[in-house]
Amino acid sequence: MKKIVSILIIGLVLVLAACGNDEEESSKTVSNPEEIKMDKDETVDADKVVVSINDTEVKGERYNAIYLQTKMRAYQFGQDIEDKDNIKEITLNEIIAQELIKQEAAKQGIEVTEDSVQKEYESLKSQNEGKFDDYLKQYNLTEESLKEQIRFAQTLNQYMEKEIKVEEVTEADVKEAYEKLKKIWMTS
Repeated sequence: MKKIVSILIIGLVLVLAACGNDEEESSKTVSNPEEIKMDKDETVDADKVVVSINDTEVKGERYNAIYLQTKMRAYQFGQDIEDKDNIKEITLNEIIAQELIKQEAAKQGIEVTEDSVQKEYESLKSQNEGKFDDYLKQYNLTEESLKEQIRFAQTLNQYMEKEIKVEEVTEADVKEAYEKLKKIWMTS
């Protein structure tokens, strides 16, 4: 239980720190997340190998999609999106982490079927029919790259279900955590 509370507290601190940037810093960025684009110097040729993770090569097409999403996420958390080196580093770390998880899941026999991916893709598409193509364009996604992200999300979910055992949190645990947080906030 103490681990869960610690994780929740750390997560809360990180979120608050990310949101606590100066007004001046956020004014340097664009005013609308839909205006966020990749400059020519941020884009990698689609067929260029960006990074190799074990025996898997990650090419520019995947990098570009994840880079743009990373840049948009950074904007949403009030971070400086003009720091292209930081966005690049976060993107590469994300790609490496995803690939390592996929490789470990494959070793453990975790597989996601094409049918499962297609069903979720069709569900997403039907929920947003009028804006679906705009969504793909805005996030620099192709049908295949979106399906790859769906495939990863499903793999990650299966992997977490298999690997992470979560203790059930009782109401007493919640009250204890609440009282500890209350004391922390009262003394601050």
